[in-house]
Amino acid sequence: MDAELVKLRPRPGAEAIDLGLQLARASWPRLVVVALLAQLPTLLLAALAFAWQPPLALLVVWWLKPSLDRPLLHLLGRELIGERIGLARLLRERQQWWTGLHLASLTVYRLHPSRSFVLPVWLLEGLSGDSRRRRTRALGHGSGSSGAGLGFMSSLFELVIMAGLFALFGWLLPASVWEGLNAPGWIGPGGLADELWAALALAYAVTIILVEPFYVGAGFGLYLNQRCRLECWDLEPALRRLADRATSPSEAVP
Repeated sequence: MDAELVKLRPRPGAEAIDLGLQLARASWPRLVVVALLAQLPTLLLAALAFAWQPPLALLVVWWLKPSLDRPLLHLLGRELIGERIGLARLLRERQQWWTGLHLASLTVYRLHPSRSFVLPVWLLEGLSGDSRRRRTRALGHGSGSSGAGLGFMSSLFELVIMAGLFALFGWLLPASVWEGLNAPGWIGPGGLADELWAALALAYAVTIILVEPFYVGAGFGLYLNQRCRLECWDLEPALRRLADRATSPSEAVP
């Protein structure tokens, strides 16, 4: 990765998160398109789950959220090194999304408090076994609390946005639907409660599309900052510039 692209230097945790947010904002339209496409299989599975048990639709959308993070991080990683890839190439490289503890991220690590911070280690560095565990511990030293705090704040934003979207859906419903709440059997199979579960799952899916690019970007910013702290990424571009000036005839010291 070329550190000069984002002018990496050791930063406090809040500044590192802000760096990641700026990276996500710079690629916002493309990230939203990728998030929307990545959500389509999830929505299909949610629809199948809804047909069996409506509340499961919401659970499916939540459970598969880590799968959405992977193409987003893949795109951000490419953009960081100056490769502006199109959607066609991104889809051709989809096999790279599924490497690095993908199944584990949906099971044993599903509730990992710093998921977006450790995901670059899992997905981009290509490590496995003890090497990956040591690397995760090394990068987490000093930034674990920032990663967990980021996850907590992301969840709060999701709740606020989802509540707003759900309220908007409710406001758009005709009054006759709300009058059905007083009808007997509205919580039974095929009743109004099923429609409310569907609206809630849809509101959550839209919320994820809006929030997750920033969550992944902020975690990526924390990861880059820790690598900068541990590996002195800021020294390499500075030394390169000094070397260029030293070898330039116009700037040579007499």
